[in-house]
Amino acid sequence: MRGTNIHNEAELYIKGEGPMTKGLMMFEEGFEELQEGFKNGEVFVEEDWAFDIEWKPAGWNEENTWCRYKIDAYIKKPDKTVVIDFKTGRYAGNESTHEQQCALYASATYNRDPSVEVVQAELWYLDHGKISRHSYTVEDLKERQEAFHNRALKLTEAKEYPAKASVNNCRWCHFGKIGVCSEYRSI
Repeated sequence: MRGTNIHNEAELYIKGEGPMTKGLMMFEEGFEELQEGFKNGEVFVEEDWAFDIEWKPAGWNEENTWCRYKIDAYIKKPDKTVVIDFKTGRYAGNESTHEQQCALYASATYNRDPSVEVVQAELWYLDHGKISRHSYTVEDLKERQEAFHNRALKLTEAKEYPAKASVNNCRWCHFGKIGVCSEYRSI
């Protein structure tokens, strides 16, 4: 809930429809730049991006939509392209997962605008005053996208979803707690 509220505050501030709030203060200068860019038509905020299975742009709710992205902020200038995700909560411990998210968002950016040569993906850790930046060339993106695509195909084409028992997985699983899963007892 807190994260959603801060994202809403960021959107309103960037659009010039809301105040600078406590949750945004560590990035006051950055949000001011985004607000100015929004006024100039160079920044887009809280956009819904969707693609079909061939990574062509699609409508959010169309039948052929295969994947969707909610983009917090997108900067498109003649000399740079940046996609930004605002993060609340924990900073350390998610570096690998967050870098993969950056690569995926950068890939989506390239698929929306194949004229870009380099995409910079940024994670703004709003609670910590830190930014993680990752730059990707078109070649990087094509390689990463193929790997993402193949992983996603396994998920979208799967017919069975076998459980993978582990201490971490089972602590959240309802079936082990009610006695349906025999794996739960052995952990």
